[in-house]
Amino acid sequence: MQHRVAIVGQRDYEPPALEASIKMAIDAAGFDLASVRGRTVLLKPNMLGAFAVSMATTTHPEFVAAAGRIFKAAGATVWVGDSPNGVHPIDQVWETTGIRDACRREGLIERPFEAAGSEERAGFLISKVPLAADFVVNLPKFKTHSLTVMTLAVKNMYGCICGLQKSALHASNPKPYEFSEMCVRVAETVRPDLSIVDGIVAMEGNGPSGGPLRELGVIVAGTNMHAVDRASCSLIGLPPMEVDTIRIAVERGLWNESDGLDIAGDPIERLRTPDFALPATYTRGIRHWRISHFVTRLIWKRLNAQPVIARSRCVHCGLCVRSCPVSAIDWPDESGPPVIAKRRCIQCFCCHEACPHKAIDIRKSLPLKIWRALADRRARLEAEG
Repeated sequence: MQHRVAIVGQRDYEPPALEASIKMAIDAAGFDLASVRGRTVLLKPNMLGAFAVSMATTTHPEFVAAAGRIFKAAGATVWVGDSPNGVHPIDQVWETTGIRDACRREGLIERPFEAAGSEERAGFLISKVPLAADFVVNLPKFKTHSLTVMTLAVKNMYGCICGLQKSALHASNPKPYEFSEMCVRVAETVRPDLSIVDGIVAMEGNGPSGGPLRELGVIVAGTNMHAVDRASCSLIGLPPMEVDTIRIAVERGLWNESDGLDIAGDPIERLRTPDFALPATYTRGIRHWRISHFVTRLIWKRLNAQPVIARSRCVHCGLCVRSCPVSAIDWPDESGPPVIAKRRCIQCFCCHEACPHKAIDIRKSLPLKIWRALADRRARLEAEG
C-alpha cells in the first residue's frame, strides 16, 4: 500500500501564499479537514529553545499561525504546545520564537506541555496535552541533527516528553541507534494524525541549532510520519536507511520500504536539493558495514566527533553546563568559558543543541576523517557499479 505524501513549493513566509500552500499540502496529503469540526486540534511545532526567528531553529511563527487559521476555519478549537529543551526558561522560549505572538494574533490557545503534567505511556512520561487532544498535527522544522542525522516528523515528537526528563533519557540512551529507537517509540505512542514539515528555510550542516540556513522552499505533509520523513530524505538525496529512525521503523514493521510513496503536489524533481550539507557526525554507508559495530564499540570515543567550545564566541551563559545530561562540562571560573571533559562526554551534543550563540563547534577526529573518506569512496564506487 502506497502512502500519500504531498510536497508543495513555497518560497517565503508571507501569509496569503503560505496559508494557501499549507492548505494545498493538507488536501493533497488526503487529510479530511471536515473531520476536525467541533474537535480539539493540537499544533505541535518545534520549540527547541529560546532561539530567534532569524536562526530558523524552531518552526516559523507564521507557519504556526497559517496552520492555526486553516484549522480554525475548519471549525476546530486549536491548541499550540511543545516542551522545550528544559534549559531555557519556558516563557522566554514562547516569546523569543515568536510563537506566543502568533497565538495571540490568531486566537490560538497556548498549552505548555510542562504545566499540564505527564502520564505514563509505553514506559515514558508523556505530556497530557497531546494525549488529551482529538487530533495531533505535527509541525516539525526541516533540519539536520548531529545525533540522528535529521530531525523531521518522527524526531519532533520527542518534545512530547517534558523538560529535563529528555536529558536523562539522552544519558541512558547515548548512542545514535539507541536514541533513535527511543524517538520512534515516543512518536508511535502519540502518533500524530498529520505532519506538516516547515522546509521553507531549513538548516543544514551541524544542526539542530548551530547549522547554516538553507532555502529549500518546500512544505512536506502526510498522515504517516515515517512516509513524510522518507519523502523528505528524497528531497536532499539522502538514502533513507541512513537515518536510524527510518531504519528502525522498517525493522519494527512500522514502515515497509517496498510500499513506496505516492507523491502529490508539485513535481519533486523541481524541488530537490542534492547538495544539502549533512552533519560532521554523519558518514555515508557506515551503518551498512558489519565491522563498524565492532569498531565503534571499541573506539567510539576516539572515532566520533566531539563538541568543542569556541572561546571567541562563548558569552559564559552556562546553558551548556546545565544542558549536559552526564555533567561532563566543568566551569571552574565563571568569568571564562566552560570546559568539556572529553572522557566523560557521551557525544549526545545536548550542549551544541542548547547554545543560542553558536559557540559550540563539532570537530571530527582524525580517525573519523579517514573513515569518512573511505566510506565516501566506497559509496561512489558502489554508485558507479
